[in-house]
Amino acid sequence: MSGAELPLAIVGAVDLCIKYGSKLMKLCAAFRGANNEITERILRLETGWFKTELQLDFMRRVPSLMGGYHRQLNEKIVETLQIKLNVVTTKIERVIKLPEDDGDESTAGRSNSSVKAKRWKYALFKESIDEAIEELELWQRTADPSWYLILKIANSQVDQALKAGNTTTAASFPSTRAIRAGLQSDKSSEASGIFLPAQDLESMTVQRITFCEAKAATRNSTRKGPQNFLLAPMECPPIANRQLVKRNLRDLARKLQHNDPGTFGLLSCKGVVEQLDSTDTDAQQRVSFTMVFRAPNNLSNPKSLRDLLLSDRDRVALSDKFDIARQMATAISYVHTFGFVHKNMRPETLISYVEPQKSSSPNVYLLGFEDFRKEEGKTYRIGDDYWEKNLYRHPSRQGPTPDSEYIMQHDIYSLGVCLLEVGLWSSFVLYDAEAEKVTPASVLGLSQHDGEMSQMDFTNTLLDLSRGELPRCMGRKYASIVETCLTCLNPDNIDFGDERDFMDDDGVLVGVRYIEKVKSNALAYFRGTTNTKYRFYHS
Repeated sequence: MSGAELPLAIVGAVDLCIKYGSKLMKLCAAFRGANNEITERILRLETGWFKTELQLDFMRRVPSLMGGYHRQLNEKIVETLQIKLNVVTTKIERVIKLPEDDGDESTAGRSNSSVKAKRWKYALFKESIDEAIEELELWQRTADPSWYLILKIANSQVDQALKAGNTTTAASFPSTRAIRAGLQSDKSSEASGIFLPAQDLESMTVQRITFCEAKAATRNSTRKGPQNFLLAPMECPPIANRQLVKRNLRDLARKLQHNDPGTFGLLSCKGVVEQLDSTDTDAQQRVSFTMVFRAPNNLSNPKSLRDLLLSDRDRVALSDKFDIARQMATAISYVHTFGFVHKNMRPETLISYVEPQKSSSPNVYLLGFEDFRKEEGKTYRIGDDYWEKNLYRHPSRQGPTPDSEYIMQHDIYSLGVCLLEVGLWSSFVLYDAEAEKVTPASVLGLSQHDGEMSQMDFTNTLLDLSRGELPRCMGRKYASIVETCLTCLNPDNIDFGDERDFMDDDGVLVGVRYIEKVKSNALAYFRGTTNTKYRFYHS
């Protein structure tokens, strides 16, 4: 297929998807008002389709702006939706055409608008619409990261496409504004609602979170009642440009002011508090920042992933492990989509909440932005000698003076270590009773006296675990995803090895490859593994 034909292929696939989706909505309308269960399901499906149709319409307007690899990925994603919609539409059509009573042929030819389904027919329809909802929501989770990557393309035609056609596109996806704003020179005031007064922290009741630098906080409001937050501290290194750090932090906080933490795996940011160290007598006082995050659904009792790994060692649902892994992969993907590298992903920077009175898996969110920077920004190559942190760093980023500048692939490596730890459900780091002294877990095969261990020994040990123990716990596909992450900067890694393949102006290519090789594979595999009526437990 020629380069000119590729954009047309996406347009054609999008048109077919919209055709099938519109047909599906009309078929479901025949059952509207059947009963509350059916009506609620139809509403859920219509809401999902509304979002999907907006994304498809936008994608149809910008195929020529995408790079070849990105365009091919989106074409595959749209074609997948086309197949899914066709299958579920056909199934629902068959249900509608079934006769009301055995042998009663008079009802078989009724039009969709006059269908009066009976109870047994409702059951068949409910099963079909449940499948449609599940397939559409899975597709959205798969397509969203690639769709948001389009918004990173620095071209005015993207903004025009967001405004053209259906003007509700930007309104339905508030984060589009944040991503687009990050590509433009921002000369707005630093005090434009992002930076909060220090008094805001003084009015909160604060509690520590075990094995996590962030703290849980509660503030009582006469109008809203108790409000729950997370406070994430950030130190500004003396060597760093304070104003640059402040500007980057403002941009990050602005991009995190979304209202959909479940989609991004990142909490909604209320704002940032800047604090000067009054005890510092130097001419340039040490400054620190605190990012204030809203607790999702105002939940309380957050736990670090490290706490979960150490406290729930005997029994954990296999489906929970897959869900946690999927959420971690999603979170790091969106950090990159928002134009930043994280630099600090480990179980201490992952926070979990459990919905009360629900049997669902923990909801996991990525925090720990104290070392973040813009992906195109200055890196100071400041490190440390803490082995428990070096364990999650690529060898080229270990130690007090890392050899290489930080790039997005380094975050992918850190994700691989976390995926390995979750898959084995065995904490690699052990704490004493006071949570102060740390030692390596026996699963690493290291002595607590191995302080002079070479950097490469970490990677070799982790790879041995991913190839040996992990497949028995999580399956070969999961183990393959972990190995892809751990070797993402190896020259012989066909997916990520050659950095020259990702040197595009918008930083989109590495995100596209990540979505294709890690996140999409993870979503498909994790969904297939956990899509069961039973919950399996592994010690």
